[in-house]
Amino acid sequence: MKKKMMQRRNIKLALLGNPNVGKTSLFNKLTGLNQKVGNYLGVTVDKKIGYFFYDKINYQIIDLPGTYSIYPSSDSEKVINNLLLENIETPDHIIFVIDSSNLKKSLLLFRQLQDLGFSILLLLNMLDEAKRKGIYIKIKKLKKFLKTEIILIDARKGIGLDIVKKKLKKIRNKKKSSYFFNTNLSLSNHLAIKDVKNNLKIENIYKAWYYLACNKIFLNKNILLDNIKKKYNIISKRLQVKETLNRYEEIKKIFSHTVYVFNKKNNQLEFFRKIDNLFVLHNFWGYVIFSFFLFFIFQSIFFWAETPIKFIELCSSFTQEKLNNTMYSGHLKDFLLQGILPGISTVISFIPQIFILLFFILLMEESGYINRVIFLMDKIMRPFGLNGRSIVPIISAMACSIPAIISSKHIENPRDRLITILMTPFMTCSAKLPIYTLIISSIIPNVKWGFVQLRGIVLMGMYIIGILCSFIIAILLHKYLKKNYDSCFIMELPTYKIPTFKNVFISLWIHIKSFILNTGKIILLVNVLIWVLGTFGPVKDYNDKKKNIFFNIQENELDNSYLGIFGKKLEPIIIPLGYDWKIGIGILSSIVAREVFVSTMNSLYKLEEKENKIEKDIKKNTKLIYSFPTGISLLFFYAFSMQCISTISIIKRETKSWKWPILQFLFMTTLAYIFSFFIYHIFK
Repeated sequence: MKKKMMQRRNIKLALLGNPNVGKTSLFNKLTGLNQKVGNYLGVTVDKKIGYFFYDKINYQIIDLPGTYSIYPSSDSEKVINNLLLENIETPDHIIFVIDSSNLKKSLLLFRQLQDLGFSILLLLNMLDEAKRKGIYIKIKKLKKFLKTEIILIDARKGIGLDIVKKKLKKIRNKKKSSYFFNTNLSLSNHLAIKDVKNNLKIENIYKAWYYLACNKIFLNKNILLDNIKKKYNIISKRLQVKETLNRYEEIKKIFSHTVYVFNKKNNQLEFFRKIDNLFVLHNFWGYVIFSFFLFFIFQSIFFWAETPIKFIELCSSFTQEKLNNTMYSGHLKDFLLQGILPGISTVISFIPQIFILLFFILLMEESGYINRVIFLMDKIMRPFGLNGRSIVPIISAMACSIPAIISSKHIENPRDRLITILMTPFMTCSAKLPIYTLIISSIIPNVKWGFVQLRGIVLMGMYIIGILCSFIIAILLHKYLKKNYDSCFIMELPTYKIPTFKNVFISLWIHIKSFILNTGKIILLVNVLIWVLGTFGPVKDYNDKKKNIFFNIQENELDNSYLGIFGKKLEPIIIPLGYDWKIGIGILSSIVAREVFVSTMNSLYKLEEKENKIEKDIKKNTKLIYSFPTGISLLFFYAFSMQCISTISIIKRETKSWKWPILQFLFMTTLAYIFSFFIYHIFK
């Protein structure tokens, strides 16, 4: 009995509603920082789970994707299908949020949930906006028509949340039965529903209808259901259309008795409508304004991130020096100083860039501007198999692929999102810049024509190659990736709002925490692995097969370490590209992060006490491997290769699978090898 009472103290809630009705604001207000990101079972979509405690009851609340009906059209909406039909993470109650100025659209989904028998708490949000538009709702009448409790809230300001919590405590589960479902069923529909109820052991009549009306691709394979559909000649789409038309007939009656719309002239709305038409959504000025914002954001990323990154490097150097002076020499000291600390430093050094980029994206989202950008860019992105939402991550990738891929969360269509994620690493990110600068400075003469530099033109050419290549990849993926549903882009532009900074910073914290905990540990692990392989090697000469015991380990110089041995073994493969084993190690180590190539090459030459060896070798030109063809070959290798473990791990996290990052790594490495090979032999 006591155990049963304890179980009742934990209540699971689901937050549902149309897109842009204020669900996320409500979620943030209820849970604050007490939330985390997880995976929905069976779909590649993140879910946000939050917790709050009220009057001796623990509440778990799941923020579900915005949708207009229970019939899914994408993977992100399939989570609702799982919740309603598959009994996966079934909630005790549903909190349903409605935008008061768009009542009619929300009632369709609300009625469907009622018919499925869920216990629902209905919240009317944005009443002030409805009044500004001249919309007045008779709440008491609406309660009677909908047969439910209605609470008025302002999610952004947190008004009405105490009443919500009190009502949640009193809300009771309803019996699983249909209340309003009435579609003037034909005899064959009646018989089909009866068969579904009997064969699939379903009590709820509307749930049986839902199985018949839902598209096959979003339901698990069920032979019994397929046979029933064939037997009664059921076409799911027709049932959906029939149901939608009937429900809107009912909603129209409710609306006519409860909602009054006055032709009230709203100066503020009129002003913003004119701003949209004349500037923000204009075919010329719209792109100019967006370009200005992008210019500002990227300038901010480079300039504002510089100081915190230097501070992080300073803290890292200080810690390294302190440990170096206080710890006894040994493997533990080397492990901390060369394996752990650089790994942690690499993870933290990404945070300023991610913070700044996501801050501006969230700010644009909160204000309502991001929806207008997406609408504006949609027609440009369509020929590449993308939609307007892809533009933000594509441009962000010039700073860093990691926040760019994270920002692809805004793309609801999973296929478009996958194409965006896979094309992003081809863009020239800031990590490639040190490599390009080093190689171009080494192989391209310092020729100037007034303000124009030859080296600058070559650098710009590498950026153009990255852009062209990413869009070619997008076209290829668009052609060959399976499209299992129609991609249509429907967007309702929200009104402009003053951003709520609490919402922005809560979302920022959740994204950054997720990056540190998920991607950070992979970066750290690989960094440690590189240190171990670069520090230790076999005891004997590994070439002496009689005396060598390969796994008898001791600390060795780099060229006799496992990394060095592997680099030399790799030499036959990379010599056709014009590289020696040291460049091979540089390429291998830069899998952790591209910019590591420069530091690795410096370390290699320091170890050999050959300062500035690259430049000397180039000047002497004693070996072809440091010649002009080698440099050009290296430039193209880094233009196409995916030398960044952080990008690989973030793609794994965002696609919820190792399949895509592994395929992309192999594809990009092969592409880089082929291009570098031909470039080297053309210029040789």
